[in-house]
Amino acid sequence: MTRFFSFHKEYFDNNGDQGNLSVLKFFLGQQSVSFDEVSELASADFVLVGDASRAALREYGKELLDLAPALQARHANGLPTLVIGSSYELLASEVDWLETPKRGSVVSEFRTLVTDEAGPVLGYRNSSILDLDFVRSGDFIATTLFGPILAKNPTLLDQMLLACGGTSADWEPKMKNWVESIRELAPTHH
Repeated sequence: MTRFFSFHKEYFDNNGDQGNLSVLKFFLGQQSVSFDEVSELASADFVLVGDASRAALREYGKELLDLAPALQARHANGLPTLVIGSSYELLASEVDWLETPKRGSVVSEFRTLVTDEAGPVLGYRNSSILDLDFVRSGDFIATTLFGPILAKNPTLLDQMLLACGGTSADWEPKMKNWVESIRELAPTHH
């Protein structure tokens, strides 16, 4: 059994970030690997901290920062974790274990980032971060690309499936073609 923890999933789903859990659950289910929620980050095999509204960050930002030591340990050990969008921006501005990104004007756009670890990664960003859109330590990922990035990035999904005790995804051809057609439309950034 693979256990996941999602930080205040009802509020940290600003752009469908909880879809990352749905796609993991779907493919792990195909592989007969159970994927169940736990209430404590410390007992989780996979952690998701999604993008949130400013109101949610004001309400739960301190609680998120209180999780920083546990997230730092996951980062140091490369444990399967997704920290997405505004949550990544908040943590990167407050902790020393994430490199502090450069800031500029807010840019809202689809983009494909070329990464060493997962090849091209497609996503949508609405961020003032000028660099460090995708930071990875093992299977710990912090990114400005929000939403269900695992569903849009088959290589990244496969890596997370393996990290969660599964195997590579077995896509239906129609579903795979749909994902690939979406990926072809986005501009590439290095």
